[in-house]
Amino acid sequence: MNRISTIVKGVLVLIVLLVALYEGTKWTVMRVYVPQDQALMVINKFGDPLPAELIAVPTGKNNFKGVQEELLGPGRYFINPIEYDTQLVNLTQIPAGDPQSWRFDRDGKLEDPNAQPMVGLVACKQGKTPPEGVEVVDPGFKGIQKEVLSPGVYKINPHLYSVTMVPAVVVPPGYVGVTTRLTGDRGPTTSVTLTQIRAQTQGPTTQFSDQPTTHVAPSRLITGATQRGVLKDVLQPGIYYVNPRLLKVDVVPVGYDAITLEHEAGKPVEPRGGGRNRPNVKNDLTNGAGTSVRFYSGDGYLVEADLTLVWGVSPADAPQIVANIGGWDKVRQNVIEPAMKAACQNVGAKYTSKELIQGATRSKFQDELSDSLEKTVASRSVHVLLALIRNITIKDNSGKDATSGLLATIQRANIEVENDLTNKQKTQTAVSAAKLQEALKQVDVARETVSSETGVKVANIMAEGAKKAAEIDAQRDLEVAQVNLQMANLEAQRTQILGKATADVAKLKNDAEAKGAKMMVDAFGSPQAYNLYTFAKNFAPTDLRLIFAGPGTFWTDLKSFQDAGAAEVIQQTQQQPKRK
Repeated sequence: MNRISTIVKGVLVLIVLLVALYEGTKWTVMRVYVPQDQALMVINKFGDPLPAELIAVPTGKNNFKGVQEELLGPGRYFINPIEYDTQLVNLTQIPAGDPQSWRFDRDGKLEDPNAQPMVGLVACKQGKTPPEGVEVVDPGFKGIQKEVLSPGVYKINPHLYSVTMVPAVVVPPGYVGVTTRLTGDRGPTTSVTLTQIRAQTQGPTTQFSDQPTTHVAPSRLITGATQRGVLKDVLQPGIYYVNPRLLKVDVVPVGYDAITLEHEAGKPVEPRGGGRNRPNVKNDLTNGAGTSVRFYSGDGYLVEADLTLVWGVSPADAPQIVANIGGWDKVRQNVIEPAMKAACQNVGAKYTSKELIQGATRSKFQDELSDSLEKTVASRSVHVLLALIRNITIKDNSGKDATSGLLATIQRANIEVENDLTNKQKTQTAVSAAKLQEALKQVDVARETVSSETGVKVANIMAEGAKKAAEIDAQRDLEVAQVNLQMANLEAQRTQILGKATADVAKLKNDAEAKGAKMMVDAFGSPQAYNLYTFAKNFAPTDLRLIFAGPGTFWTDLKSFQDAGAAEVIQQTQQQPKRK
């Protein structure tokens, strides 16, 4: 027994030592701690070789040798170093940017790239080989994946994937995003070349005609759901996490912009798209084109003028512009500025130099110029709001400035016209003064007439009112008399009803008393007995004492006698024979 006890104790001690050794090894050699900003990549040391199409061990299949596909997140793990190797890798963080510090330039781009949100472009190193020419692939293929990583923190196995940070698309207020699909079919579309578009579109350098054009610019927008090209739907202001290998987004300003062509280079012009009306958009001022518009007037003078054109693009027209013209600068350089110069020459040739610097005809020229520009650029999906002509200079054939002489001539002519107008106005003033006096007299007469007519109307109204009041009083007295009559009739009916009720009550009472007396008489047997009873009941002397001497020597007082006498009388009555 001692030997068995010793063996058992030894086994228990050995088990305790083994458990302690295992726990010590576990918490020293096997323990792996993963920080919050890292992940743990586990590598199998033993197992079968991976298939040729795999570079990582799939989840749940640890019978292969190599890097496990799934990473372990932050925390504490116990991993056998004999079977596995481990390696700490950084978590993939996609920044969301800092919207509070966003400031945009005139092209709609963020000035500080560090504050811009990002997306993660994921490239897979394992999978099937994609078809030839396919750059962006679906899940299961090697290459750049269609799905991107939006801002956040991800456990990405660097042995299996590579992540490239690219800027997200930010469309600021006052802009839209025009999307171009970079991959897809090349099926039937309405795409044409720019040469064909220019040939079929009424360009800015052509002579404008009032006749409607029969040519319509074909659209280069895509028509299929999977075709590559410019999409007709635009992106509204916001943040978009798109794959730049699949979609290209052009940020295009919408609304109205101002272009100024002026005499001196370096003068500031209004910012593109009215930047002061757009929040968080830098209000930069860019230099003008450095030259004014030049054209010849109808009488052969060279005209130089500063021209400011307010033009704009609607969100629905932005895809057409990107598809057929290009970016915002292309619209300005290839459409707006040539159209401004061509329209000035076409419209300005209809006016003389004097008409161009006079107020009324100059305003007419400006309105006609705006209409001409609007019709000229309408086919390019551009809208003109206003064309403003300023600082007009007239030069003769020798190049000398003839503006002052023309202005002096116009001023002298205007002075003579003003003097003539002044004299005519004085005559009209005198005539108006005479008419005023006549009108004042007529007003006095009308006032007196109105006053007398008013008195008559007031007297008639008062008489009519008195008559109405008398009629109302008579009607009221009649109604009061009728009410009093009704009240008297009701009172008589009440008196009659009450009198009848009193008589009925007295009669019923007397009948009841007679019936009661009859019942008492019947109860006593005869009227004499009832009378004696009534006499005895009501006779109640106080101090009178009488002695009654009847048969024998019976003495009693009156109070006892009345009861005895009554009883005696009743007894005698009952003993008498009844009469037949």
